[in-house]
Amino acid sequence: MSGQYSTFEVVTSMNQSYYEKVGHRMVNSFIDNWDENVNLRVYSEDMFSHVTLTRLGHNFTHRVNWYDLFKVEPECQAFVERHKDRADQQNKLELHLGAVRFAYKTFSVFAANKYSDADYVIWLDADVFTHSPISVDFLNTLVCPEVYTTYLGRENNYSECGFVIYNTKHPKHEAFQEMWRSLYTTDHLFQLPQWHDSFVFDCVRRHFEKNEDLQNYNMTPEGKAYDHVFINSVLGDYMDHMKGPRKDRGSSNAKDLYTERDGEYWKTV
Repeated sequence: MSGQYSTFEVVTSMNQSYYEKVGHRMVNSFIDNWDENVNLRVYSEDMFSHVTLTRLGHNFTHRVNWYDLFKVEPECQAFVERHKDRADQQNKLELHLGAVRFAYKTFSVFAANKYSDADYVIWLDADVFTHSPISVDFLNTLVCPEVYTTYLGRENNYSECGFVIYNTKHPKHEAFQEMWRSLYTTDHLFQLPQWHDSFVFDCVRRHFEKNEDLQNYNMTPEGKAYDHVFINSVLGDYMDHMKGPRKDRGSSNAKDLYTERDGEYWKTV
């Protein structure tokens, strides 16, 4: 898949605790390896002041911009306040019920897609480490004007939404974002079988594919239910996604790979 030369901006979200655990590696590896024409937006509910970032040793650069999530997206704060004390939101192991836990991510996606001037907004999880240089030329191979999202699909399971590209110039962009947002502002997402960001994203994506003939690009159509599709896609040539317990290890596991890798980074895993 290839497309015309376009502009890109990356977005992620993290609180102070998550920054100290893994987020600092994500931000610093972005600065070191992503094309200098690509900027990073970071949304946080508790870590956006210059004083706090200085104390944490953040590497300040014009390419990384921090935003107060609750100020930019007051509907996120309202959603969290409405539901944070629900009994079904207390068990952190019940990921499929993580409406509040993953709302910070979802509203950060909404904010970036609303305010970014880039042609394409790329969501990147805060536990992703970029180990090799990423050029705009490479990013342009993942998009084209007719396609709305580029995502990592998995057969018989929800998508792996640690990396998703959104085409902000697509004619269905605003309608897609508004339907997705409305599931949170109306609390209708609690009528779905699962409440986390990936499942809700898939519901909206499939609705638009079925009813609006929306074109989306699945980077991993061969992905199985519990595959680590991120690192086995072309993205693995450039990044590692330390989802779940891999955060404590500091990298993915060798057994996660079923795609042959010869890069220096993967020789150390």
